[in-house]
Order: sequence, then structure tokens, then C-alpha cells
Amino acid sequence: MKRSFPFRTGDGREGVVRPARAGDARASLRIVEEAMRERPRTLSVLEEELWGVRDWRRHTVPWGPNGVTLVAEVAGRVAGQLHCTRSGGSRTRRHVAGFGITVARDARGIGVGRALLQALETWAREHGVTRVELGVFAGNERAYGLYRSLGYIEEGTERRGARFPEGDVVRMAKLLDEPAPTTIAPSTTTEGERDA
Repeated sequence: MKRSFPFRTGDGREGVVRPARAGDARASLRIVEEAMRERPRTLSVLEEELWGVRDWRRHTVPWGPNGVTLVAEVAGRVAGQLHCTRSGGSRTRRHVAGFGITVARDARGIGVGRALLQALETWAREHGVTRVELGVFAGNERAYGLYRSLGYIEEGTERRGARFPEGDVVRMAKLLDEPAPTTIAPSTTTEGERDA
């Protein structure tokens, strides 16, 4: 079954979220490399850990029970990517999936991150995943605001969870089988809550 999730950006352009294809590798890697170089850091990847095209293609997960790799296109150009894997091994963790997301700098604040996360939640519900979790650097206000606006709850902070100056990692999760608490969204929307 072909999957695609159309959306309209905040600046009025047409976009679509879809499962990643082999041809998305170079554009997706450029987005990751761009984010890797940002300071303060928004991504916990070192230059020597950056995948090549072959590695990216090998780690891409098709829409299925073990996870998914998604890309968002805006005006025919890859503007963001999301990689999600389901917790393996123990049957007591099969309801859990973790993800990483990266949005191109020039596509932030227009709904790309939100569209990727909404498509991810569709995948999760379809495959019986009821808990989606992530880690975000404590100072990444834009991403933190987006996650909170979508119902992700802060569950704790890993002090020096990464060996960077930005090292404190906030752990967040959303339970998809429960209604979101009413205290999540503040009465006014910040820039981060519109999108990462």
C-alpha cells in the first residue's frame, strides 16, 4: 500500500510526508550534516559518525512493524527526515518506539516537523505502538516546544547524557492510547510550538 500524507506549510506551499526511498539519501544526509554543524547543537552526531549514502540506505526502515523512515518534501525537495525504530527483544517493550528527526534549517517553523510527527503517529497506531519516546537537548527550545504542543511529556533529564557542552538530554514521551493531559499546551503559542 502506498503511503503519503499531504500537508500545507505555514507559508502556503504544498508538502507531503512519505516513506523514504533510496534516492532520498543525499538530500537527507545534507540535512543531517547541516544540523550536525549547528551551535548550540541540536543533534548528537559527530562528524566521524555521519553515515554515507550506502549506510543511510542500509538503515532506512520501510513502513512496517519494526519501524519507519520518513521524509517530508516541500515543493518537490526533501526538507526533513525522521527515523523510527521499535524497541526490540523483550515482549514487554514491543509497544515502544523511539525516533530522531531533522528538519532543514530553511524549512523550520513552517510545519515540516509537525507533519513528520503526525505521520509517525499514524504508523505507530497502525502497528500497535502505544508509547513514542525521544531525547532532546535541554536548550533546543524550538524542538522542545513542538513536542510539548503535540502532547509529549518531559519524563526526566539525563545530566550530561551526551558528551557535548549542550550535554543534558531531556527525555520525553507520548502515550498514544491515553488522552493528552489538559495542562500540556499553554494558552499562547510560541514559535517552537508551531514547528521545529
